[in-house]
Amino acid sequence: MNDLEYINNSGRRVLKSFPPDSLFIDLHFILTKNKILTRHMPYLLLEKKISGKHIAAIRLLDFHEEDGVVSLFVQELESKKEYFLSANMEYDGTMWLWTLADIHTIYSG
Repeated sequence: MNDLEYINNSGRRVLKSFPPDSLFIDLHFILTKNKILTRHMPYLLLEKKISGKHIAAIRLLDFHEEDGVVSLFVQELESKKEYFLSANMEYDGTMWLWTLADIHTIYSG
């Protein structure tokens, strides 16, 4: 994995990789200890959808950044379905379509 780093237009570091397997993402909807995500680790995904909410246990398979967008390739643990979650790192609003959390952060908060 290449070293990744992204500083948004307001001068805030939003993304930094910690090779070989971890990634810091400073976005309000990343609810993990120190905002770190690690490949192959389980997380809880909550998605807002038109028809309600979807909650799933997922595993982070991979990640990459391109043109200010971070993409997380994940797999649902129960269904084995794989897909991407993406976020624009320039966005500073409070609305979110998905969030990731780890068990330690949920119970310590």
